Amino acid sequence: MRRLRGFLYRLLPAWGFRKKIAGFERRWDLESEGFTKQGFFRIFRKQFRLDEKAGSLIELAVGDGLVGSLGLWLETEIPAWKVRAWEHREEVCRQFRRHRPKTEIHPGRITNWGRGGQDMVPDAITTRGMREASGVCRAIRSGILRPSWLGIWNPRRRAVWYRRLQPEGYRLELVWQNIEFYGDWRRKPGDR
Repeated sequence: MRRLRGFLYRLLPAWGFRKKIAGFERRWDLESEGFTKQGFFRIFRKQFRLDEKAGSLIELAVGDGLVGSLGLWLETEIPAWKVRAWEHREEVCRQFRRHRPKTEIHPGRITNWGRGGQDMVPDAITTRGMREASGVCRAIRSGILRPSWLGIWNPRRRAVWYRRLQPEGYRLELVWQNIEFYGDWRRKPGDR
């Protein structure tokens, strides 16, 4: 019954976004199999086909690099993926360097991809910062970026990112611990 309700919740329009999110938290058996971080990563790896092709991930407002870091998991489990990180808080950036010395870390923020962002064409982006997420959405809308998937932390569970990304061809795929993952439905499976 819960799976059926989850499916029906996923069909709701944006005005029912809190229920919609509940449906995406139940997708692909995330509620039981993806309850732990290891279970989630196993489901995420399979559903987003991360083993099919090496890629690059940009983590924005990355934090200390350990807590909830998808980049750390990618570097450990699928070393073919290249990870670059940005953190604007000085002390947290130092902690990141201590925890993950092999990862390329940049101090500061990326909010304007038109200046200096042209050399970066990531396959995926994750962000825990609202300014950074707004910058990514602007870059997608203006055609500067087109990642195959992105993860945006949304602790308030509002439909803002859903409303910005859906007209650009991104579909909400799953939600895990307040992170919404969107996939580019215009790309063919396996394309980057």
